[in-house]
Amino acid sequence: MDEQITELKRQFPGRSQQIDFFRNIYLGSSLKDARPQSLFIYGPPSTGKTSLTYDFFNVFGNRTAFINCVECYTPRLLFERVMNQWTGWSVGEDNNYSSVCRVNHLQQFVHCIQEGVPGITDGIGKSESYYLILDRAERLRNMPSNILPAFLRLSELTGRNVAVIFISNVVFENFNMKGGSIQPLLLRFPEYTKEESLQILQLDYRPYILAGDEDEGEEDIVLDEEFYKTFLEIIYSIFCLNCKDISELRYFAALLYPVYIRPIEDGLAGVSEKSKLFKYANKYILDASDKLYLREISSSEWSREIMDEEEKPVNSKNIGRSELELPYYTKFLLIASYLASYNPHKFDIRYFSRTNEERRKKKGGATRKGRIDKLGGMVRQQLLGPKVFPVERMLAIFYSIIGDKLEDTVNIQIQITSLTRLRLLSRATAMDKLDDLKYKCNVNFDVIKSIAKSVRFEIEHYLYDFN
Repeated sequence: MDEQITELKRQFPGRSQQIDFFRNIYLGSSLKDARPQSLFIYGPPSTGKTSLTYDFFNVFGNRTAFINCVECYTPRLLFERVMNQWTGWSVGEDNNYSSVCRVNHLQQFVHCIQEGVPGITDGIGKSESYYLILDRAERLRNMPSNILPAFLRLSELTGRNVAVIFISNVVFENFNMKGGSIQPLLLRFPEYTKEESLQILQLDYRPYILAGDEDEGEEDIVLDEEFYKTFLEIIYSIFCLNCKDISELRYFAALLYPVYIRPIEDGLAGVSEKSKLFKYANKYILDASDKLYLREISSSEWSREIMDEEEKPVNSKNIGRSELELPYYTKFLLIASYLASYNPHKFDIRYFSRTNEERRKKKGGATRKGRIDKLGGMVRQQLLGPKVFPVERMLAIFYSIIGDKLEDTVNIQIQITSLTRLRLLSRATAMDKLDDLKYKCNVNFDVIKSIAKSVRFEIEHYLYDFN
């Protein structure tokens, strides 16, 4: 057992105190020794509560029942799942997907523990300790009021050696119970420190060898554990202020590591040139913190975007999100200004009126009227350049395309001023004139298309030249 404890301490850095607590409480000199009848484990999310508890109690086999209270949302589902695991009963086609016994209420559950199931077991916890682990225990508050107090003193009610372990992100003081209850033994899992987080992330390290060119006599490049640790320190320093979830940090590290070592593969930087590696990967890391952390796109979509960007020529004039950073509503305001500059004003009702969302078709298949050039062809608005528009028209288009109610904290006038200072908008009226303000949009179609794509707005459906 000492070897298993040592392995647990290696797998869960920073949790030696909790592992020793489990060992001292639940691994006595004999399996018949009494155990605390209830233990309440609490702490922030992603601190190893469920994983460590599962790995520690897994050695007891069928004498441990692991229950997720999200899945077992009724007392019957909960009681029957516990009895199935304690008796080693497998629900399947052979038994018509039925449980080992039918347990509808708490009294039947206590009776099953005391008397057992005929033909399978003559009782639970008579000679050995049995364990019931309830993950997401805060969901028990949604069940009948007698369930939680009964689990806290289940060993006392049944007269059997049964220990119940609760796991929750909520402190026990928030479990309000009518009539009161006994106080369980408390065990807290604190947040990981920086050193502990890096140790956990480093458990994912796998040796990586970059093959050298044999024809030119190049040697293989080995990316050792120290190199991976340096990469993890960069990832942690960027994301730790907004995210300390170990699962999220492992997710980011797995996605960004191939991007970080790409300059080494391409021969653009050496293993020891950390500043060059970070400079190359910085824009991808910032992009990941924006798109991936907010789950705007999936990891596969993000990886595909990186590959597409790498295949583009160096002189491509594609201004993306990493080059033009604007707040969410400011992007819609710039889109509205572009639509006001390049759409004839008489078509605003057609494109932006909510009472006329379905576009009416011309009778007889006639084409729309537009300006005709000297050669007899249609003149595209994109070729004529941006037109001046009143600010009221831009705001009307903005409120139409935004779709939902604008937040109270958003100041539109400040956003317009910011766009003007960035020279994305040009003021067409004199500075001393305070009414009837007019502006003109200064961005081209490639830029506005990239911005519209970042907020998932299909701008082509609202442009006169494309309809």
